[in-house]
Amino acid sequence: MAQTFAPVVNDRGKTDRQISLLIPTDDQEVRSELRKLGEPITLFGEGKAERRERLVRLVSERKHTNFEFAEVQDDSMDSDEEDEGEEEEEFYTPGDDALLEARKDILAYSIDRAMQRVDKQRKVSASYNFAQVLRHRRNINSQLKQFEPQGSFTVKGNTRALNGVRINSSNSLVACSSWDGHVTIFKRDTQESISQAVRSKPGYHTEKATLAWSPSESTTLASAGAEGTLNIWRVDDGSLTNTYRRDNAHSGRIARTEFHPSGKYLATTSFDLTWKLWDVLRPEKEILEQEGHAKEVFACSFHPDGSLLATGGLDAIGHIWDLRSGRTIATLEGHIQGIYSMDWSPNGYHLASGSADCSVKIWDMRKAHGAELFSIPAHTKIVSDVRFVQNTHSSPLAQPVADENEENTQTLDVSGTYLATSSYDGTVKLWSSDNWLHVKSLVGHTDKVMSVDVGKDASCIVSCGWDRTIRLWGKV
Repeated sequence: MAQTFAPVVNDRGKTDRQISLLIPTDDQEVRSELRKLGEPITLFGEGKAERRERLVRLVSERKHTNFEFAEVQDDSMDSDEEDEGEEEEEFYTPGDDALLEARKDILAYSIDRAMQRVDKQRKVSASYNFAQVLRHRRNINSQLKQFEPQGSFTVKGNTRALNGVRINSSNSLVACSSWDGHVTIFKRDTQESISQAVRSKPGYHTEKATLAWSPSESTTLASAGAEGTLNIWRVDDGSLTNTYRRDNAHSGRIARTEFHPSGKYLATTSFDLTWKLWDVLRPEKEILEQEGHAKEVFACSFHPDGSLLATGGLDAIGHIWDLRSGRTIATLEGHIQGIYSMDWSPNGYHLASGSADCSVKIWDMRKAHGAELFSIPAHTKIVSDVRFVQNTHSSPLAQPVADENEENTQTLDVSGTYLATSSYDGTVKLWSSDNWLHVKSLVGHTDKVMSVDVGKDASCIVSCGWDRTIRLWGKV
């Protein structure tokens, strides 16, 4: 309820103390009452406390009109606030049977994945040796410091900046998207070399294409563009076949496409202020259209269990959505400019977000409402992409390490041990997870770095940028 304070004639026997108790304490209200009395709102060097004392003194000195401040309801303001409250109230819309079945499927899938992840973490915790883990992390950081450029590659026929790059689940193909609307597939010939295999034909996207590989099928790819079209592709023997095309998937530019860990579902974020969830096998119509951001939705990332989706927008706000219930379970507030990228750590409780405020923030889902754990002053310009090293069954970076007694030699997991970030400042940077220390800056691009990805064996990093090149980075 909106309230203002109006002076009314009252008992002349009021003491200064009683008058003081009736004077409002809010500085804006004090200023308003001074204005009503025809007095200066503020004097040179006057603070809030001094300003209120002056109002008390002025009221006390007016012998013939001793004032009491009575609360009076402002009907017009109250009406406006009620309308605003109604606008901000959460609302839910009915879902169809397809959405219900998808939620049930995601629930069953996520329970199984969560059990596997927690069981793995229990085993690690039971045999945890601090000295051994410390040696393991130092060994990985030592190898990351040896990462250098291994090759620079251009896209034949490309005319604009390269804005997205991703490595497939089998580590054999690299997909790259361009602002000219094309998608290009590269084949990894060796650890240090890639060769262009196929490029999409004109007409599928007008500009600013984005892409994502399916985690379950290494030859399935999704792409989208500024015109709002969604395409699903299959890569076979050097050919790129369009298996599905959905025009007007969004009414605005599609900024990101991201596959669910099961490979069955696909999320898209858009400049139309919504994100959508699609069934890959039945993409004729989205199974969910979700509002919630005040500005364009840019980033998204699925939780490794498949239960949650993180979205980030140009409103500088992140949301965590529970796909099993449809509710938002956390709002991530901390960035001061738009969020351009997000990625979950394979540990399941750390989420990284990159922003135009040049920082990378780490959010901890174990804390209430996903509280901010750490803020990395990562770059000097926009952070365009953030990528954790994901689950790796075997990696050249994993070396046998012993405990403090030089016994019990083990080869520990590399998953989640480092984070790669790219930026408009022209660099790719590597960060040690948990302590979030800077390990290495990869310098080679001559302009903005638009995207970065980490190979599935953790030993290769690929990036692309405004200079229209794809660059490979690895241990020399």
